[in-house]
Amino acid sequence: AGAEAADAAPELRLERFPGVAELVRDATIEQRFTFRGAYGPDLFGEVARYALVVGEIARRERIDVIHAHDWMTYPAGLVAKAITGKPLVLHMHACEYDRSGEAVDARIRDLEQAGFDGADRIACVSHYTANTLRRFYRVDKTKLRVVHNAVTHNEATRLLHEEKAIPEPIVLFLGRVTFQKGPDYFIDAAARVIEVEPRVKFVMSGSGDMLPRMVERAARKGLARHMHFTGFLRGRDVERMYAMADIYVMPSVSEPFGISPLEAMALDTPVVVSRQSGVSEVLANALKVDFWDVDGMANKILALLRYPALSQQLVEDGREEIRRLRWDTQGALMKQVYQELVA
Repeated sequence: AGAEAADAAPELRLERFPGVAELVRDATIEQRFTFRGAYGPDLFGEVARYALVVGEIARRERIDVIHAHDWMTYPAGLVAKAITGKPLVLHMHACEYDRSGEAVDARIRDLEQAGFDGADRIACVSHYTANTLRRFYRVDKTKLRVVHNAVTHNEATRLLHEEKAIPEPIVLFLGRVTFQKGPDYFIDAAARVIEVEPRVKFVMSGSGDMLPRMVERAARKGLARHMHFTGFLRGRDVERMYAMADIYVMPSVSEPFGISPLEAMALDTPVVVSRQSGVSEVLANALKVDFWDVDGMANKILALLRYPALSQQLVEDGREEIRRLRWDTQGALMKQVYQELVA
């Protein structure tokens, strides 16, 4: 079956990209249009089948530039480039080292490396991410372009702040409960804060593989009455949670960008963010701390709780800062990357 797939696309010439040729050619002809487009037990098979489908599209359509997002689409991007000869732009939102630290999945890392080697340009969501690629993947800096993320603006959502029904201060973590997001540091900082401000409520919203351990960690630290776990939220519930919070904390271990602080600030919620993030590059009106500095994180939370004038100034100055971070502006920067390749 693998030989059939190879015979059907002899022009791919993917041998110089470790793992990609094998991944694509191990998929059978019958599987070309059977991919589900979802996570599952055969994720790498899905990635291969998606690449085959994209290859068929590339043969039939007239294209000028290929744009692929993160590792699951890199094989598809390389296939499309091999078939058409058109330039390939990769958009780097997070790499395996961001997600897993040093415990990387070698298969994913190899596919990422193949993508970076074959790309003509790599759009990074931050300088932090660009530096990560140079450090771990030896990417040529002439390929790298930084295009920061932005935030969707909805002035009406600020009215949600009127819905807060409890008097106690609320400090919020909202995101995947995984290694990358630093939930354990949030809980440790909460324990420090509660020692001096026992009225404060901490909320962890999200799901992930570390959630059961975080519930146990909170219990061990005596936070049962102070820490609330909401599980996964979506849509209007996310906005309502941001608006109810008095402080939003993003303690990420490695965050290529991090849109959540922008979303919180758009709802007039002051934020504390990890310095190990891309969003810290674009925010002046946020308190910043190294993710491992639990005492520093606790002190910044306490400062916002104890000094309302500081909190209010961050909110007011942050409004104009957020207004400048618009998707149409960032989209224009992305268009410039395309124009470099087709001019």
